[in-house]
Amino acid sequence: MSKLTSDNASKPASGRATKLESTIAVFGNDIVRGRYAGETSLPSEAELCTTYGVSRATLREVAKILASKGLIVIHKHRGLFIQERRDWNYLDTDVLNWVLSGEDNYEMIKTLLETRAIIEPEIAGWAAARASADDLAKMEAALKDMDKFYSDKERFNQADIRFHAALIAAAQNYVVEQLGKAITALQIAVFDVTYFPDTNTKKVTIDQHAALLNAIRLRKSAVAKKISTQMIDGVRNRVDNKYNTMK
Repeated sequence: MSKLTSDNASKPASGRATKLESTIAVFGNDIVRGRYAGETSLPSEAELCTTYGVSRATLREVAKILASKGLIVIHKHRGLFIQERRDWNYLDTDVLNWVLSGEDNYEMIKTLLETRAIIEPEIAGWAAARASADDLAKMEAALKDMDKFYSDKERFNQADIRFHAALIAAAQNYVVEQLGKAITALQIAVFDVTYFPDTNTKKVTIDQHAALLNAIRLRKSAVAKKISTQMIDGVRNRVDNKYNTMK
């Protein structure tokens, strides 16, 4: 699974995780993977400090960050309590990464694709009405790299992200731009499952992105929305087929 970076705890220049970051990751994974399943309240602060090998000060910082991700709630003088799964912040890149790193992630991937199906066609329609020459140039450059580096999984992924980032910018909607990081997180989260290296999939993928770019260039909003919907439907079908063959 392609790893997502944390919005709340950036990596130091050395690339090594700090004690705070590593504890956030381990504790967050433990919650998501059910280590404390069936429990309402988490162990005491002293027990958690022993479990994760951290000081009280560090644990409190960890708790604040996990609370911001919706995994726990902090009750003063009462302790830490696990939130219901429906209250987790699934648009947080760490939460997505932890959830999708588990073996049984098919339902979550389907949910993420449903979310993309609601948002992305509208973005494509707005982009067709508002894209600047610079937006189009960025999308075209990204598309060329997608075609050039298709067999290089990571470079293709980065080019695909650039294409959709330019698409989001072309919508010229400030709220959507703020959602852009979350939309990118959805892309990254499902990439390992939706990427297929065969020639036929490459042709379909590149052709669809090229058709979308052309519709945006020609200011055809309805066509752009339709193509965007078809692209997501195709991804959903590939995911379904992949999981069905794994049963």
